[in-house]
Amino acid sequence: MSTSGNLEHWESLATFHGTGRDAYYDLPALIRGDTALRGLERAAVDAATAGAGVGGLDVAHVQSHIGIDTILLAREGAQVTAFDFSPTALQRLQELARDCGVTVATVEADSQEIGSPEFAAWHGRFDLVYATVGVITWIADLAAWMRGAASLLRPGGSLVLLDLHPLLCTIDSRDPLILDFPYSNDGARHFEGSGSYANREADLTWAIDQYAWSLGEIVTAAVGAGLPVTRLTEHLETSFDSGGGRLTQEADGLFRLRLGTGAEGGPAEPLPILFTLVARKPLP
Repeated sequence: MSTSGNLEHWESLATFHGTGRDAYYDLPALIRGDTALRGLERAAVDAATAGAGVGGLDVAHVQSHIGIDTILLAREGAQVTAFDFSPTALQRLQELARDCGVTVATVEADSQEIGSPEFAAWHGRFDLVYATVGVITWIADLAAWMRGAASLLRPGGSLVLLDLHPLLCTIDSRDPLILDFPYSNDGARHFEGSGSYANREADLTWAIDQYAWSLGEIVTAAVGAGLPVTRLTEHLETSFDSGGGRLTQEADGLFRLRLGTGAEGGPAEPLPILFTLVARKPLP
């Protein structure tokens, strides 16, 4: 993840997000206590904890960015440690945690390096590793990422990964339909552009590298790291626009991805947008 362009990009996003210039990060609402985990994040945590929640658990939030979910998990009674490679993001997170009246720990780390001896002090200390939305496409070495997640967990602990579905990631444009990103890994793809996923008009320019990983490759990497998968769910709808303009908000308020038309000119069947993977580290 830590190509210089990627780090520079996430440093700039950490400076921009949540400063009132985007509609994605409503920090005043967070500080007031008016927000909670979204439905899919809640369902993922419930799947990993058999509905018991995170109260009293040690949770590692990997690739935390400025830590919205870090704070929400802490408010639910978890002892949360946020891992991110952006020092600016971690500084913003600690400032936000103070404003919200919660205490969290932060660790500056490339998530692909967490399994290394450098971070041995954190190994085996967590009941839950939590990573959500916008994770895997930044990872050059998925096997190393999964080994890092496994290293953080105690025996019996779980990884929760909620992320963009690889099918969605292949789509650049829906009309006309343009597919410009592979479904499975074939190395780095370089992109240059401007804006932010939270505000496409933001005065930010970037040059980044991203990586495709298929569902099969993701499951294989988890199993190879010693994390048998206990649940894999593909989501056809979401309460927020995770598709960068590729989704349509329908009459029920939910966002879906439909391409073309269905039978007899009716609406096409929805395609997967996100996936949730839950994997558990075996007991001795």
